[in-house]
Amino acid sequence: MERIINLFGHFHPLLVHLPIGILLFSILIHGLSYKERFASFVIIIPFTYLIGALAAILSCLSGLALSSQGEYDEQVLFYHQWLGISVALFSILGVYFTKKKKEKLLNWISITLLVLIFITGHLGGTLTHGEGYLTKSTSSEKIVKVKPIITMAQEAYLYADIIQPILEEKCYGCHSKIKQKGKLRLDTKEWILKGGEDGIIIHNGAALNSPLYKKIILDPVDEKHMPPKGKPQITEQERILLEWWINSGGYFDKKVKELTQPPSIAPILTKLEKNTIQPLTNNEVPVKEIQQANQNNINALTKWGVTILKVANNSNYLTANFITVAKTTDTIDNLIKNLGANIVWLKMPRMNFTSALATAISFCDSLTRLSIEHSSITDNQLNSFQNLKRIHYLNLVGTKITLKGLLQLKRLSNLNELYLGESNIINKDSILIQKTFPKAKIIFGNYRTENLPTDTMVVKVPPKK
Repeated sequence: MERIINLFGHFHPLLVHLPIGILLFSILIHGLSYKERFASFVIIIPFTYLIGALAAILSCLSGLALSSQGEYDEQVLFYHQWLGISVALFSILGVYFTKKKKEKLLNWISITLLVLIFITGHLGGTLTHGEGYLTKSTSSEKIVKVKPIITMAQEAYLYADIIQPILEEKCYGCHSKIKQKGKLRLDTKEWILKGGEDGIIIHNGAALNSPLYKKIILDPVDEKHMPPKGKPQITEQERILLEWWINSGGYFDKKVKELTQPPSIAPILTKLEKNTIQPLTNNEVPVKEIQQANQNNINALTKWGVTILKVANNSNYLTANFITVAKTTDTIDNLIKNLGANIVWLKMPRMNFTSALATAISFCDSLTRLSIEHSSITDNQLNSFQNLKRIHYLNLVGTKITLKGLLQLKRLSNLNELYLGESNIINKDSILIQKTFPKAKIIFGNYRTENLPTDTMVVKVPPKK
């Protein structure tokens, strides 16, 4: 029985539009009926009020069923609930007064209903989409939540200045004071630590064991993926920051400079200072149009746990993320080949490379970003990529690639970001690498900060031992 009630409650967002439309129509024709040319409209007013009242009652019942799930702010829900019931009651009065032909009272009913519908709708929008949803774009002075400007990333507080704005933008719509889907709130430290109906959501020091992070990296088509389909999604840089925050201990009061910073974090912090975090820049998506990828190939690769997304709604180019897939198969290799013309960003962290996989990637001739950090790729396998001339971004952090292996890619003339931290390539090789890839920004990572007697902060790269 409880399941049936919950199912009925989920129809409330659909049913609630019926009384709104019908009753507004009733009020409109009631007003028009006072004009001589529309006087005949008076005949249908009782019928429209009756249908509006029935729809309002049905909407109230479904709303009460939905409210029993306890995912909404109690105060806002209280006012929305009783104002909705008031709409139903005044609709019934409207039916009664039309039959009794009490015009003056019906006039007051119509005016009251109009006010109640707008206030109830406003509160409903607040419950569903957050505070200020119905009014935030009605003024020339549009209300915009501005992210904090970070001028010195090392001095920023990791949670307050970097993590909280991500949660606010991508998570508060379902997990804040107004709405608590799954009885989970993410708007304060206390609520985050408390977790939701399924328990603790963050295990400090272990992102991959934390339900909050695990739901973020699920396939977007999975019903448990967060944020849900249709909502603004977590970008790749934001995912890395959230992973770093949790793996660093999930602190709420520490500055960036107080925490160990893996190589992948340094470039993101630099972008934060410039406020330029983006999933893909325009020059990383080929201008040339391409045919849509075969959906059967996409579905097949998705079943292996690969996350595949379009770079934009109107684009046939794709990103493929193997973050939960560590081993390849002949089937996966063939699917990569088949989708090669459409893939522009390939992420394979910690992938157990094979020569067949490297060959499959070589068919991705639209590829502009390749992230294979901490993978087992070898120099010989890397050689397969020398004809991928569109690549702008290459992440080899934590691999066993040598200088000789890297120089095999000298034909990658468009390379402008090259990450080599924790690899067999050392800092003193940077001059030769820079000569080979003149456009590239070469990043070795291993950053640390020093406190000086003044307020000035100096960032140094320690010598390789």
